[in-house]
Amino acid sequence: MITTICLNPCFDKTVNVDSLLPGQVNRIRDARVDMGGKGINVAVVAKRLGLDVQCVGVMGENGSSELTGMMDKEELKHLFLTVDGHVRTNLKVFSLDGQGVTEFNEPGTPMDSENMKKFTDLAVKATENSNIVVLTGSLPPGCPEGTYRDLMLALEGKKCILDTEGKELELASKGAKPFLIKPNLREMEATLGIELRTMRAIRDAALLFIRLGVRHSVVSMGAMGAMYISAEKTLFAPALRVSTKSTVGAGDAMIGGILLGYEIEKDMAKAFRYGIAAGAASVMTEGTQLIVKSDFDYLLEQVKVQEV
Repeated sequence: MITTICLNPCFDKTVNVDSLLPGQVNRIRDARVDMGGKGINVAVVAKRLGLDVQCVGVMGENGSSELTGMMDKEELKHLFLTVDGHVRTNLKVFSLDGQGVTEFNEPGTPMDSENMKKFTDLAVKATENSNIVVLTGSLPPGCPEGTYRDLMLALEGKKCILDTEGKELELASKGAKPFLIKPNLREMEATLGIELRTMRAIRDAALLFIRLGVRHSVVSMGAMGAMYISAEKTLFAPALRVSTKSTVGAGDAMIGGILLGYEIEKDMAKAFRYGIAAGAASVMTEGTQLIVKSDFDYLLEQVKVQEV
């Protein structure tokens, strides 16, 4: 069993407009609403790829029945602590004239120390049969610095995969030694406060976290591909050439692919190529629909990985 943790789930509302005009009336051509939150996204991808996975987390009571209904429709196992408040809605506006996507993300239902303690107890119990736990996504208001670090320490003995940035990534890497971190290039730069313009610079940046005790690091670089870094080796995979419809959720899909690869190969370096295929398959879907397994199966054979 694999467990993903989602402390700030949401409804992802995706709308298409001909051209986004700030300060003016914008006519929506079409819209769709999907369940969202990075922990949920990773679990959905892992489930669609055939893994035994569950998602645990916290959500506001208002909207909880609709969100859990979406997870039930996906046949995704889930266990959420409900608290006073509402499930947030994130709006993603796709401009069809090539401007890209503009996102408006709500902060989420505030957490207090009592509810955080309740969730930590829930997570410890829910992950008793899980070897791997994925912690990813934004934190709701009220969470103290080091929330992910503290959760990982409470989940002692689990292989923890962490996808976050900034102080949370720094504190967790120092204090809890994640099994794998998966920042994208922007997140790595923001965390370290430096620009990373070469593969050597990216490798050296990732090695800073490896020296803190992180076992493995995957840095996604969008159209430039991705890198895998450990103390023993550095791998690079160029981006696959696919028809891009949406990059939303590509990083979550990459983690889902890595989970499948690790389940099959029992080796994180070999699992890297599965993550590349899953991330590429994700961008072929519109909005926040995440992944189609047949796309992943096709792309997996095309992934090229080289040691650098």
